[in-house]
Amino acid sequence: MKNITIIGAGAWGSAFGKALRLNGHAVRFLDIGDTAWPADGPGDCVILAVPCQAVRKVLNLYPSPSAPVFSLIKGIELSTHQLVSEIVREVWRKDDVGAVSGPSLAAEVQAGVPTVVVVAAASEPLAVTMQKIVHGKVFRAYRSTDLTGVELGGALKNVYALAGGICQGLRLGENTMAALMTRALAEMARIAAAKGARAATIYGLSGMGDLLLTAYSPESRNHKVGEALGRGRELPEILRNLAGTAEGVPTVKALHELAQGQKINAPIVSELYQILYCRKPPAQGLRTLMQRKAELE
Repeated sequence: MKNITIIGAGAWGSAFGKALRLNGHAVRFLDIGDTAWPADGPGDCVILAVPCQAVRKVLNLYPSPSAPVFSLIKGIELSTHQLVSEIVREVWRKDDVGAVSGPSLAAEVQAGVPTVVVVAAASEPLAVTMQKIVHGKVFRAYRSTDLTGVELGGALKNVYALAGGICQGLRLGENTMAALMTRALAEMARIAAAKGARAATIYGLSGMGDLLLTAYSPESRNHKVGEALGRGRELPEILRNLAGTAEGVPTVKALHELAQGQKINAPIVSELYQILYCRKPPAQGLRTLMQRKAELE
């Protein structure tokens, strides 16, 4: 049994905590507003489950723990374009950091639906240790040492889930959706490779697996935002009425800036940025994508 502290008791953090308790671990939660570790310290492992844009502020509330840190967060920091593991290394000066990602709707994890994720750390021993903590009868965990790729997969799929929602909001049909998701996956792989990750990681659970889930599922917040945009609603109104955080919205902006700065070919991201931040009509964004010059696959 391990003593685990989870910072953030939202839907995903709570569901993950339940899965760990079913594995026999002792789990306790800290709210985002808490400013100190429990009296007996952070335990054997710290799990981060707060909105991505709040990570740096939250980390600065606590002294660096001696325990390893794993992130459930799927996003890119807007101001720095850093992944969560990079923020943890910078703020807490820690190298024993990792991530858990994959297709995992919080409500289904809470309900005990069979779920499969990937645990990633640059260190193989650390990945093995966390895999043993996470792996259970209905919550299966694979492992990877491509931490950057796994984190990027989780962050990028939120962006392209917005595109999937827009596609369905425009009622464009299955042909369009299948083509969009295929090209989204290719774009994700290009971005991952540019960031030094293994492109093959994007075709695994944290990339393709999570993309399929969030782009198609009406339970996905990013899908809901995209679908509402496709039906003609304005982004500020959508976000005001959304229960929870759609990480893909700020990630689109961060990713657009990253792609431009590193000259990464990311036309879907470019059009999403125009739709979300420049009020380009979604149907016009689709036409722009379709009218691009013919290329090799």
